[in-house]
Amino acid sequence: MRGVVLCLPAGAPLVDPAPEATAARDVELAFEWDGSPCGVVGWADGGMTALGLAAAHPDLVDRLVLVSTPVPEHGLEPPAVNAKTLLLYGSRDGGNARAAWWKSKLGGRIEMAPGVGDDILAAVWPRVLSYLAPRTLRK
Repeated sequence: MRGVVLCLPAGAPLVDPAPEATAARDVELAFEWDGSPCGVVGWADGGMTALGLAAAHPDLVDRLVLVSTPVPEHGLEPPAVNAKTLLLYGSRDGGNARAAWWKSKLGGRIEMAPGVGDDILAAVWPRVLSYLAPRTLRK
C-alpha cells in the first residue's frame, strides 16, 4: 500500500477529492503525515505545507504534486526539494504564469488543465494518484 498525504488550505474540509479514483488504487490517503515514506500533494495554500514536508524529509518523500499553489508573497524563495515534482494548474486565472514560476524554482513537469481555474483538485485527482502512486491501479 502506498501512502499519500493531502495537504489542504487551512479551514478546508478534510475529504477525499475523488473517492472512486482513490478506491481504484492501493493508496492510503492521509491528511497528516505519520512519518512513513509517502507521496505528498498540496492544493492551493496547502502546497506550501506539502513543499515544506518534502524539503524537510527528502529520504521519505519521493514525489510531490502542487495543485494550483500560489506564488509566495514578498519574493519568498521556496526550499529546495529532491522529490520528483509535478505542477498541475488550470489554464485560467494566471495558472500558466504560476506554473512557470514554480518550475523555475523546483524543476519538475508542468501539466495544464485547459479552460479551468484554480478549483481543479477533484478533476485532476486521478492524475495526482497516478503520479504519486504509480503501478498501484487495482485490477
